[in-house]
Amino acid sequence: MTPTANNVPAEELEASANDAIAACEGDAKAAVKVLLVALDHAQTELAAREAELTKLLLDLSKGYSRGRWEALLTRLEQPHPSKREA
Repeated sequence: MTPTANNVPAEELEASANDAIAACEGDAKAAVKVLLVALDHAQTELAAREAELTKLLLDLSKGYSRGRWEALLTRLEQPHPSKREA
């Protein structure tokens, strides 16, 4: 069993790819399109949740949090490696 970049076994990745192609009636190009749309949707949802979290953290009283969230806010401001450039 050969691991891939995300520690997903190659056999499992192969089976998932075959399932996606089969769901698109054997059309690999259609499967790629569907997966790209799903990825874009997931990235949009993640960005919305990160924005909501950032807003909540900014609204949190510094006296209440005693500065515990500053490191997290700094991390959220840094670009995420999986995000595509706009």
